Amino acid sequence: MAGLGKQIVESKFFDLDDIIASSESTSCTFEIGELNPDFFQEMVGIVKPTQNAEGYGVDTPLWLLNPDIIKTPVTVRFYESSFKNVISSQIHLPQAYSVNMQGVLNADARNVNLSRMQQQFYTNGMQLCYLTKKQNPDGALNLARCLLSTVTQRLGGIISSSANQRTKGDRFDGLEIKVFLEGKRCKDDIDRWLRQDNKSMSKKRKRNS
Repeated sequence: MAGLGKQIVESKFFDLDDIIASSESTSCTFEIGELNPDFFQEMVGIVKPTQNAEGYGVDTPLWLLNPDIIKTPVTVRFYESSFKNVISSQIHLPQAYSVNMQGVLNADARNVNLSRMQQQFYTNGMQLCYLTKKQNPDGALNLARCLLSTVTQRLGGIISSSANQRTKGDRFDGLEIKVFLEGKRCKDDIDRWLRQDNKSMSKKRKRNS
C-alpha cells in the first residue's frame, strides 16, 4: 500500500506460543519514585495496587517488564515529569521457578508435571532469565542451568513416548508437546515409507517368480 514502508520486527513477533507466554504474570514490586499510580490502571487493569515500604506490589505480565518496552517514550504519559524517567521494578520469581523448585528439578525432573506448574515452562523461564539477569545475574544463570538440566533429563522420555506411539503425556509443557508431536510425525513418516518399500519388494518378488 502507498505510504507504508517495511517494518523490522523480532523473529518471534508472530509466534502465538511466545505471545501467550509473554501474557503470563509474575509478582513484581515497582519503586514509587515519580511513578504515577494511573500507570497500573492503564497498563495492568488494577485500579489500586498494593503499596508497601518497597513500592507498589502488583502481578504484572512479562511483556510489560521487558526493558525494551518500559524505557520507550510510549510510556511517558504515565509519568509526572520528563522523558528521562523509566520504571524501576523488582521481579519476584513465580513458585515454578523458585530456588526450592530448581533444586527439585535439578535432582530429578523426569516425573514432574510441568504442565500443572507452568504451561509454557521453558518459554516463561527463558523470559525470566532475560528479565532478571541485570538485577540478579547469578540467579538468572542458575535458572538457565535449571532449564537446561530439566529438558536434558526429560527429552529421552518424550522421544521414547513419541516413538512408541503413546498418547501425548499430560505432564508435558507447551514446548515438550511440540517435540512429542514432531517425534510422532517423524515416526509415522518412517513407518509409511517402510510399508511402501515392503509393498514394492513384494511386487518385485511376484514378477520374478
